[in-house]
Amino acid sequence: MTGARTPIKLIENQSHLRPLDKLNAGERAYIVDMKNTLLCEKLFEMGVFPGDLVEVKENNANHSCMIVSINNQSFMIYKIAAQTIVTNVVHFQFALN
Repeated sequence: MTGARTPIKLIENQSHLRPLDKLNAGERAYIVDMKNTLLCEKLFEMGVFPGDLVEVKENNANHSCMIVSINNQSFMIYKIAAQTIVTNVVHFQFALN
């Protein structure tokens, strides 16, 4: 070898990123991105922003909407709208006593 180095390619693991509609009841995730501009504006008006923790209360496969809790407020959201909200799933939680 002549000293030339092959650049290392870092691949970000995005397996923990999921659309909100794919979360199951009881799962928690942080909002990462909102891809629907109109929905984004409405959520901003209601005090919901990227970085907020969302908990899925109900997500029944037979229904067109789901119930989530964000900032201690419960919301019903259509799944077609929830598809546009990218979340980062929480795999563990710390509790300090």
